[in-house]
Amino acid sequence: MCVWEVNGLASIGYSDKSRRVKEIYDYTCQVCGTRLETPAGPYAEGAHIKPLGTPHNGPDIEANILCLCPNHHVLFDDGAIALTDDFGLLGIPGEPQLVLRHEIFLDFVSYHREHFGVLVKRAKGTFW
Repeated sequence: MCVWEVNGLASIGYSDKSRRVKEIYDYTCQVCGTRLETPAGPYAEGAHIKPLGTPHNGPDIEANILCLCPNHHVLFDDGAIALTDDFGLLGIPGEPQLVLRHEIFLDFVSYHREHFGVLVKRAKGTFW
């Protein structure tokens, strides 16, 4: 496992937990259904719902990880999309639902929405 810091947040790459979540979804984005094929094999990113490292201190457990394509990972991390408590997707037109094949803890979902959902709130003009 390697650990590095990006924008003051610790990131863990190639963790067993992240790899397991990506395997559950066959490296397919839970938001858009995209599965990126590369010469090295399929590619997806493990996105922590409650970020790792200070000041968030989210845990590296499967219930805190989503399998996302790079585009949706950036949008999620930057607050352009967020999850509702029933796993709907805020910031995406229509009424899309997150594909779920593993348990996700709602306290992480609420934390992400409260701390990173600013852009979604402004765009929709609503506050949950």
